[in-house]
Amino acid sequence: MPTPTPRAGEGEPRAYRLGFSALPAVLTDAAQAEAFELGAKHGDVLLLQRPVAWTEFAAGGTPSTRTRNQTAIERDRAQALGLQLFIALDPFDPADRGRLAAPPVGMEAKDLGDPTLRSALVAQAKYVAVNYRPAYLAIGVEVNGTYERNPAQYAKFVEAYQEAYAAAKSASPNTLVFPTFEYEQLLGVVPWEAPHPPRWELLRDFAERSDLFAIATYPSFTYSVARKVPPDYYRQVREQTKLPVAFASAGYASAAGRDGVNSSTPDEQRRYVQRLLGDADTLASPLVVWFLRQDANYLAAPPFDLFQSIGLVDREGKPKEAWPAWEQAAKRPYDSSTPAKEPTPEAAR
Repeated sequence: MPTPTPRAGEGEPRAYRLGFSALPAVLTDAAQAEAFELGAKHGDVLLLQRPVAWTEFAAGGTPSTRTRNQTAIERDRAQALGLQLFIALDPFDPADRGRLAAPPVGMEAKDLGDPTLRSALVAQAKYVAVNYRPAYLAIGVEVNGTYERNPAQYAKFVEAYQEAYAAAKSASPNTLVFPTFEYEQLLGVVPWEAPHPPRWELLRDFAERSDLFAIATYPSFTYSVARKVPPDYYRQVREQTKLPVAFASAGYASAAGRDGVNSSTPDEQRRYVQRLLGDADTLASPLVVWFLRQDANYLAAPPFDLFQSIGLVDREGKPKEAWPAWEQAAKRPYDSSTPAKEPTPEAAR
């Protein structure tokens, strides 16, 4: 059984837990186990992303032996390493959030207004809350993407979310429960989509049923250099909600991507990491998750190829320029009572 890696605190306390997703550099069991150990060595929290297991959790369904075994392994491994868990339960297809991901045969045209599908989402949210007791639980990932592609599907999700939130909070009151929003899309600045005014009104759909305002943010898709990201890019959120602002998934490319997207460099990635962590201090954010610790060669097909250079470590395991900034932050002691700070010159650029 793995054991926690002692980490002496250095520097000023930080209000945010720091972490990565559990996506490994290569798709093997050994690499998956290593993701937990590296997550504990270089952070405090690990993000586990899960699709809805519709058939297993539908009314009367029973989680499979495989699901129960996976739960026990992940929960026990995280506890042994001293890691907090962040579970993201995603009912939608990441390649097209206008549709459900792998619904049961014959239900491809259904939405979350269907009692069978809704009961599965609610039951799995409760299962996660009971069996993982995670620090954070996202029910719905980048849900504004569903609004943009399928407003009717989104409306049914909002209804189902209310029920799933109540079930999760009842089972694990200390778990922070929320949906996540894709921030660039929320602001209407994604370059391959029609521009639109910020859709702040979507936050009201989850009023009193969200413990954080949690965003996924990848500004290198929009801004070729980190210095072009507006100074108030994240701080403007304080004018829209009183909820704590969490960075549920963040990333900035370190190399050029297809069609001129991600025309970045390792130096610009470093600038963005410094900016992100500075803004997290300014906002007293509770959570900062970087999407990928290490570049992954299996992210080759569109649209996921845009994430190929987002890791802070390259495919060969060599740290990029941004890595020392992350390591410095990871060494700072975590203290949730740390107050918000004034923006630094580096964070404002």
